[in-house]
Amino acid sequence: MEEQRYHEFSNALRESDVLALVKTDHEEYQEETPILLHLDTTVLLTILDRMMGGEGDPDDAIDSEYNLTDLELKIYSDVIEDLVSVLGRSWENYMSINFEYVRTEVNPTMVQLIGFDETVVIVSISIKFPNCQGTMSLCLPGVMLANIFSEISKTNTRRSSGEDKSDEIFGSLRESDMEIIAELAR
Repeated sequence: MEEQRYHEFSNALRESDVLALVKTDHEEYQEETPILLHLDTTVLLTILDRMMGGEGDPDDAIDSEYNLTDLELKIYSDVIEDLVSVLGRSWENYMSINFEYVRTEVNPTMVQLIGFDETVVIVSISIKFPNCQGTMSLCLPGVMLANIFSEISKTNTRRSSGEDKSDEIFGSLRESDMEIIAELAR
């Protein structure tokens, strides 16, 4: 996760990249600014190839400026729609919020839905297949997150009983096991 200005996210995209626009079911959280989802072209083509029965081997002949065909765009939108439908589960411990796929933009340099100097949070998710790897990035508008966190804060304040349970929580965390693996020089 990283906090940035929108122009930093936008400048990292190529004209041939594809963005999915996503909205929440609560307009008061989101206002007019959508969530943007970007999937690396290599990973996207691997997913599409595997869905069509292929091995998912990346084609070295495809250059970085590859434009998706209409059929690939249709399958992409179906995949993203399924993926977006489960995003709300990550919030369910805090609040009920659902995400909905809106549309696909085939030229991200023309997307002017977020102000260039607006604060956004970029969530990068690493995707690894046996034969390729890449990232999926979610661009979450700062205004939307502030609205959501404000609502969560109100909800938690109403639910809290006023007693401090931090010692109990830290006690259970101290006794928890967590495996950490680091790979160097690979």
